[in-house]
Amino acid sequence: MAEFSLSENLSISDLLNISACASCRECYLYCPVYDVDRRRALTPREKLKNLISILKKERGLLASLFGPRVKDEEIKDFLSALYECSVCAQCREVCPAGIDTPKLWERIRANMVSSGYGPLPQQKTISQSIRNYDNPWMQPRGMRGKWAERAFKEGRISRPVQDITKNRAKVLYYVGCTASYDQNITEVAINFVELMNIAGIEFGILGPREKCCGSTPLRIGDYATFEQQAIANIDLFTELKVDTVVFSCSGCFKTMNQDYREVKRLPFRTLHLVQFLLELMEEKKLVPLKEVPLKITYHDPCHLGRHNKLYEEPREILTRIPGIELVEMKRSREFSRCCGAGGGVKAGFPPINNAMTDMRIEDAEETGADELVTACPFCYQSLQLGIQRKNSYLKIRDVTELLIRSVK
Repeated sequence: MAEFSLSENLSISDLLNISACASCRECYLYCPVYDVDRRRALTPREKLKNLISILKKERGLLASLFGPRVKDEEIKDFLSALYECSVCAQCREVCPAGIDTPKLWERIRANMVSSGYGPLPQQKTISQSIRNYDNPWMQPRGMRGKWAERAFKEGRISRPVQDITKNRAKVLYYVGCTASYDQNITEVAINFVELMNIAGIEFGILGPREKCCGSTPLRIGDYATFEQQAIANIDLFTELKVDTVVFSCSGCFKTMNQDYREVKRLPFRTLHLVQFLLELMEEKKLVPLKEVPLKITYHDPCHLGRHNKLYEEPREILTRIPGIELVEMKRSREFSRCCGAGGGVKAGFPPINNAMTDMRIEDAEETGADELVTACPFCYQSLQLGIQRKNSYLKIRDVTELLIRSVK
């Protein structure tokens, strides 16, 4: 095992952040993990407190005189609390000191990995699969674009989806792993493709050449795998000379729109599909005319909302659809409760993921809405499983599913 170090790669800004906590405990009130697991060690405040304790034992005055005094048991206890977190950024949102907790947790996780402690054993297969198969589920690369072929054969899209490596286009639709491989979620990709067809957009997908964005490895601290995916994707998109890359997955969008820019310059636009669809609606290329009589509530994906501040775009699309009544949950926009799927929690702590999802579904049920709408296949997947598990009356939808019903 490598020499243990939590302070490696921490900047002066990080260290100032760590010591800036005022112990106000505002994060206790909003942390979605603490809502379902009431151990204080899981709260952002306690994690910072325990982190400071470890750093002092590693780099403090006594450590400089007598060597590091961090016990293995203390490291492992901190490790468990560090990873039982979806990195949803709710704590950053409510922190009076403005501590950038998500970035801090990711850097500390990276140090755990480089020291040989992280990620958790049940998370390691994710990075291994991405390195070997370019997706988290050990699925063949050749199956990645099969959803598009099936959709055309079944008459669900009006024309074949082009392989952008063979038929160049200015717009690349980056489908993402979830919408490519999960047959319960491919509806999102199919609807978005047909909306672009209706709008007359020339676009293409990568099919078997599409690689995982590397979001999950980055969140669990495997920076090497993330960087490998980032460089490969940036180089490929640049080689294809695309102007715009559009994402249906909020996690993929956050990763490429923000994290990739710390690796390399991006010579193309990065847009989530809600931004792209709203542009098409503004240009009158998509006009919702048919009534869709539904009472709905909208779940803000963490990576789309808190991380990218895209709150109004999906709501603007939904409220322009005739017949739609949008009712908000008590916790929405910057206070939206995380569904529990991100940050490695789904793989590392399935019961916590399920409990967080269940609470979000209860939030939605309290509104009296008929359907729960979101704008992320990963949230869609988690919420769909939760609805089935709870036998809820709700139906899960993506923004694209409602829009296409109004314009088609």
